[in-house]
Amino acid sequence: MIKAVLFDLDETLLVRKAAIRAFIEEQYQRHAADFAGVARDQYVVRFLALEDEGRTPKTEVYPQLAAELGLGALAAADLLADYQTVYPRYAVLSPGATETLLALRAKGLKTGIITNGSAVVQNGKIDATGLRPLLDIVLVSEAEGLRKPDRRIFELALRRLNLAADETIFVGDNPAADVDGARNAGLLPVWYHSTTEWPADLPPPAHTISSLSEVAALCGEVA
Repeated sequence: MIKAVLFDLDETLLVRKAAIRAFIEEQYQRHAADFAGVARDQYVVRFLALEDEGRTPKTEVYPQLAAELGLGALAAADLLADYQTVYPRYAVLSPGATETLLALRAKGLKTGIITNGSAVVQNGKIDATGLRPLLDIVLVSEAEGLRKPDRRIFELALRRLNLAADETIFVGDNPAADVDGARNAGLLPVWYHSTTEWPADLPPPAHTISSLSEVAALCGEVA
């Protein structure tokens, strides 16, 4: 019997790609004095390449970006601080995210998030979008010292919820970090097909959804 549904954050409960692009374009405009001789498109394109869809920590991205563009260490520190403070305000909920969490909790299920990333930024996004009251648990990789797909971060969530793996669904968009990670920890993985295609070198997911609104009904099907 399913007792909890846990979610990835970026590109699952939140739309990430549009938010990060909007932020970095406006960061360039707000800090124009730091970018003498650097075109906006040059800054935006290189930032997005270096951050690799969030896989590279911004503590590494900004110093590298500043070095490449000749901005200096002080500018790198200022831009990083700006990212940590301002970016969470750009967070946008995926369609049906709030409604799905409400529906699951109405069924008596526990809900939570396991996400990779900066504790300040990820928690900031959760608070900015109003998700916090709808969650029983939040695990952020930086704070836990563990990172998906390491099975230990999933197991840690189960211990905090006092639940068994086969009582818990995990929903995420990343085939390796989310689906394979959850599967290796014994949870029931559900692939949210949003912006990432399934790679040929991984076993196909047992369950696939294209809308978060499908999650509540799926809980009954796999129970």
